[in-house]
Amino acid sequence: MGQPVNANWQGFWSDTPHEQGVAIWDSAPGVTSTAHLPLFEQHFAVDLAVLDIGCGNGTQSAALAAHYPRVLGLDFAPAAIEHATALYGESGVDFRTFDLADTAAATALHGELGDVNIYMRGVLHQMPDERRADAAASLATLIGTSGHLFAVELAPAAGETIKSAMSESPTAVPKMRQVFKHNLTPAAWVDGKLEELLTGAGLTILDTGPITLEGTDTRVDGTRLDLPMTYAVARRA
Repeated sequence: MGQPVNANWQGFWSDTPHEQGVAIWDSAPGVTSTAHLPLFEQHFAVDLAVLDIGCGNGTQSAALAAHYPRVLGLDFAPAAIEHATALYGESGVDFRTFDLADTAAATALHGELGDVNIYMRGVLHQMPDERRADAAASLATLIGTSGHLFAVELAPAAGETIKSAMSESPTAVPKMRQVFKHNLTPAAWVDGKLEELLTGAGLTILDTGPITLEGTDTRVDGTRLDLPMTYAVARRA
């Protein structure tokens, strides 16, 4: 059976230095959250809090706080929140541990904050399939009737990209290997899976399309390991 998913994430962040850019997905905001703004800012009402779900070490949360008055960075692993607090504790972001698949916790958080907007990158594909429906239900609860969701997940082609990069050399893409070391392997993900999960939770897809994760890892030839992703903007039906 292996370790529980939360133990895997806790182990990954516990073994990761308190530095920006060490994790493969911890790209600079200029090519990530800030670059994504044109895709969602027309939908995000500025009077609603923004949740960065799966915030990791908080890089994107801090960047979002430059554009929205209240931002919460939420992550499953306490060690990730320790990283975020150490790196971006002065950013004004409220960092907290949070399990997206805990629907009761989502209901409680909505009771505290009211409707929110959500920025979420690379969370659902890492979850066991049996937890994804609850995670999607939590998203619907959190955004309520006036909030919006911006979600980014790996495209199916990302698996082949990763496999190709790792086959180049036993030492290629060391940051990706660190992910696999902690059993954080991407789960099976097919075209339409993101949209299926969101619509199954009662959300309406307003926009979707391809996007690229400009990773922090490099291939043998020195080029950056970029991964194909898919984004979706959604709200309650």
